[in-house]
Amino acid sequence: MPITSVKFRNFKAFRDFSVSLRAMNILVGPNNSGKSTVLSAFRLLEQALRTSRSHRPSRVATHTGRQAFGHNVPENQIPFGLENVHFNYDASDSRIEFRYSNGNILILFFPADGGMTCYWEVNGPDIRTPTNFRTQFPDRVQVIPVLGPIEQDEPIVNDETVRRAAGTHRASRHFRNYWFKNPEGFPDFRSLIEQTWLGMSIAEPEKPDIMSQRLTMFVSERRIDRELYWSGLGFQIW
Repeated sequence: MPITSVKFRNFKAFRDFSVSLRAMNILVGPNNSGKSTVLSAFRLLEQALRTSRSHRPSRVATHTGRQAFGHNVPENQIPFGLENVHFNYDASDSRIEFRYSNGNILILFFPADGGMTCYWEVNGPDIRTPTNFRTQFPDRVQVIPVLGPIEQDEPIVNDETVRRAAGTHRASRHFRNYWFKNPEGFPDFRSLIEQTWLGMSIAEPEKPDIMSQRLTMFVSERRIDRELYWSGLGFQIW
């Protein structure tokens, strides 16, 4: 059930702009033309879907001034700050509308006084439970973090710092921290590397010593071990 169009109203670089989508889409344009703004909409959608798929909706304010069922998405779960989401820094409401092929619309609303609200317009009974939401909006969105260099020296940070950086240009700064704090997914990640990069493997992140406040992580290419930083950008591009 693909998204067929995205409509922007007073959001960042767009006062009134729509983009139609096909099965594959490539964004091309000069600097400051809005490519990153379109991508940021999908980063916000990823979090809105995650919230809506796991929490029961409640009554929220909409751009029409009326109330509807939806969610006030906690700002500490949004992948970037909302200070500059309004067109030309104007003190007016902003919104993004995602239209799906079945006619459903999911709306992200940014009131002038701050915050982000997610609600919807659907063909059929209103959504009152996470199960209802998953039926009407079955697809997930996965955003690949922005490519950036892995830090040579990565200090241990708290869970909130790692979570806030996910999906942003800061994600690569906490690559070792992510796997240090999420070891349950690491065996599958290592298996994927070994299956798709001949001769390459990777070890779990670790402290150089028990008192250390930084992390190291070693990769092994054709049995030559080296710290992840020295594997170069090729690993990150993979």
